[in-house]
Amino acid sequence: MASSNWFQPNAAPGRAGNAPAAPAEGQPPPPSGGEAPPAPFGGGAFSFLILALPLLLIFVMTRSQNKKQKQLEANLKVGDRVYTQSGILGRITDLSPNSPRVKLEIAPGVNVQILKSAIQGPDPGEVAAADAKVADKAKEPAKDKKS
Repeated sequence: MASSNWFQPNAAPGRAGNAPAAPAEGQPPPPSGGEAPPAPFGGGAFSFLILALPLLLIFVMTRSQNKKQKQLEANLKVGDRVYTQSGILGRITDLSPNSPRVKLEIAPGVNVQILKSAIQGPDPGEVAAADAKVADKAKEPAKDKKS
């Protein structure tokens, strides 16, 4: 077989002798002394912006979501049909302004307690039905005027 040091890695290119490797053609020579080359794109200021902008974006998005949720919770009243994060549709039967909980009737005689923060919004079926009623009322006077 070959020599006993076959598992040893070869020396890195340019490191075989005592002389340092010559820079490739077209590249500037390595800096000598204690002076470091300037950082690309402005150095620390640029890297700070790279880190700060996504954090600012997350903060702004979270803040707007919190505002919408607080507004929704403030507009809740007994009798509203709502849907929850888990997809449960129900009607609010008990609402205390100081309590974080709401009683929701999900079927006749079946009441559950949920957190106000779990309510996502008004029942989409109820909103569509209310919009259809408003559209029907808008069409009826137009028909009467033509007659």
